[in-house]
Amino acid sequence: MSVPVTGSRARIAFIGAGGNARSHMRDVLQDPKAELVGICDTSAQALADAAARLPEAASVPTFTDYRELIEKARPDGVVISIPHTLHYEAAAYALEHGVSAQVEKPLTCTPGDARKLIALRERTGLVLTVGYQRHYQGAWRWVHENVAGGRFGPVHFVETWQCQNWGGGGWRGVPELSGGGQLNDSGSHLCDMMLWASGVRPTEVFAFQENRGIKVDRISAIAFRFPDAGVGTMAIIGDSVRGMDEGMQFWCRDGRVRIDGMERKLRITLYTPDGAGHEVPAQESADYPSNKDANFIRCLLGEETPQATAEDGLAVAAFTEAVYRSVATNAPASVDW
Repeated sequence: MSVPVTGSRARIAFIGAGGNARSHMRDVLQDPKAELVGICDTSAQALADAAARLPEAASVPTFTDYRELIEKARPDGVVISIPHTLHYEAAAYALEHGVSAQVEKPLTCTPGDARKLIALRERTGLVLTVGYQRHYQGAWRWVHENVAGGRFGPVHFVETWQCQNWGGGGWRGVPELSGGGQLNDSGSHLCDMMLWASGVRPTEVFAFQENRGIKVDRISAIAFRFPDAGVGTMAIIGDSVRGMDEGMQFWCRDGRVRIDGMERKLRITLYTPDGAGHEVPAQESADYPSNKDANFIRCLLGEETPQATAEDGLAVAAFTEAVYRSVATNAPASVDW
């Protein structure tokens, strides 16, 4: 991969100025190796809110068309945080015009579009990352390095679940913009962790979903199988009486790894063949990127490599698309790897 930036600071612009984008803007504004050079949103209110909540960004040029943003702001990289079905078009345009991209999850809503973006990245030598922040957390890195890394032998069963009071508000409840419901929104993180942390690649899924009075899926019950006689389940409950919570377990030949809780409150327990449970003290590593925005910036400067890759985004898109196809046909669906 070529180094896209020759200066000491990366010029970063934003496509999307909503609440999620503003959290990224704070990271960029506080990073000594980055400069915020433009913000784009089709909503004047979103642009006004960004300026009001981030006074240090109030003087940054704003745009309502990302094509104009790229032409006039001349960024090295863009952070794309817009409705899911619009991700592909914006990311493809950026790459085609010499601009690297960090795309919020999901990378795309179809595996075909994800492959096109990967092909563009390969052709241009630019940076393309996806906004899966858990790749930067010590606890999840430990699981990835030990479970996907094979320390406990092959995985033969996976159990994973997520619950929250997910209402599908705003554009998230509009299928043409969201590309699906909770499975394609916060559930995208769950899919990513199941695939990245375990290394499994399901070959077939069978799924049921309920919308619970809205236009997109709010509850999903998913079963899947993967090579070497592996099977698993995933439950996504978007009509829950308690706050956001998750759990995941991997049964391997020589141990069981259980992950409970969210973000920095994660607890990992390793069960060894003798049946004993051991809490794993997963510490942050000083030599490992700890922030997706900082990693994107340093990838542009040639100082780091992407930790949440477009290939990770492709894996999630392939699994998710198979789930929706199974629901639509009421039959098992193969995964398009």
